[in-house]
Amino acid sequence: MNESDHSLAPAIAPAAHASPLQAQILLLHPQLTRVWRWGAVLAALPAIGIGSVVAAALGKPWIAALVIFVVMLVVVFIWNYARAYVARFRGRLQQDGLWVERGVWWRNETFVPRSRIQHTEVEQGPLARRYGMASLKLFTAGASHAEIGIDGLAHAQALALRDDLLGRTGHDGV
Repeated sequence: MNESDHSLAPAIAPAAHASPLQAQILLLHPQLTRVWRWGAVLAALPAIGIGSVVAAALGKPWIAALVIFVVMLVVVFIWNYARAYVARFRGRLQQDGLWVERGVWWRNETFVPRSRIQHTEVEQGPLARRYGMASLKLFTAGASHAEIGIDGLAHAQALALRDDLLGRTGHDGV
């Protein structure tokens, strides 16, 4: 799928060789790269504005140029990092828990047994809401790595994944 495709891809797809009771592959929303890129651009604007004001107050235009250059380097970095992160993300929902592998330079592989999940959160920022995606956070028993987050799932699929991991078959109205 290309970045201009606004359709929602399923966040959970059956693995090609798995039975329904085995692993399901997690897919990130096709617009996650776009959301991260827009976030980088929007974060850059105030930094450029503040740098320009400071440079004008000090009477040194080279400071503004330096600030713009550094901020643009950061935006280009995030622009490319977002693409690489999405390309390298792997996740599987299994009968006994959730396996996630992610990272660009430093790879991180995490397995969360269902029995260790204490509670979950589904979050949406304004850009994520605009594109119909959400982040799922799992909070686990234990002190080390007690919070695991997956950014960029389709909102409906983040809710379905949360319910599946908690063993919920529907909303109980509480």
